[in-house]
Amino acid sequence: MKNLSKKKLVFIALLAVFAIIVLAWLAPLQRTAGVHIVSDIGISQGAAENNSEMESVKVHGTVWNDGDIIAKNLTALVIFTEAAQNKIVRKNVPLGDLPPNKGQFMEFDSEYLRERTVPKTVVNVTVQFDWMENGQIKTTETLLSSGEPDSPDKGNNNAGKFIYGNATVESIEIMVLESFPVQIKVNARGYLPDGCTSIYEITKEKKDTTFFVNIKTVRPADTFCTQSLVPFQEVIPLDVYGLKAGIYTVNVNGVNSTFELGTDNIIQGR
Repeated sequence: MKNLSKKKLVFIALLAVFAIIVLAWLAPLQRTAGVHIVSDIGISQGAAENNSEMESVKVHGTVWNDGDIIAKNLTALVIFTEAAQNKIVRKNVPLGDLPPNKGQFMEFDSEYLRERTVPKTVVNVTVQFDWMENGQIKTTETLLSSGEPDSPDKGNNNAGKFIYGNATVESIEIMVLESFPVQIKVNARGYLPDGCTSIYEITKEKKDTTFFVNIKTVRPADTFCTQSLVPFQEVIPLDVYGLKAGIYTVNVNGVNSTFELGTDNIIQGR
């Protein structure tokens, strides 16, 4: 009986070890549900090639999708912010469709040229990724990085840094103007998270029968702000001239509505 009990204990122990090994093997295979954009980005700031009067800020990045579905129409938005002059330059880098499960690694580059400054000042760089997922525009949280000035106080000056994001939209209303060709405007209402955040850009894109509108925000980093919500209202015109008769969808930061054109929206030539 004792020998039988020992055999049972040994068998149970072996089963436990086997289970641990299987779990350890399966764990790395688990993927994040949906799209999960991961990136590795480097930034350099120095003299431009063959031009001593200009300075170059270069961004090189590698991006992949660690999720379980494809990221469609992935785009990298590289934003260069002049810390000393409060100047913002945006450069859009289309990347295409990014397969899931680390199926492909994409590389991208962006460069900003400016006149050299004395003393040297920092250009802050924000990289933001946008893509289509299940018919909606998705955006990563912004990656805020900056070079370091050549001074004893380098790294301690946060002036000129900004944080970018997307506005929270609560409702949209389609406004059809009584004219021909028909004019369509979208009345979007929502709120900003604090007193320092403002709307800095509204982008519009049409794909098939859907208009995608993205209201983007900006706020200074490392600034104390009132924490009360700030409501906003934006009236956004859509380019609907030349559209065929039919039903169209409008998506503003994930909130959807539709409108219908009874006839082709174009003036026929005589």
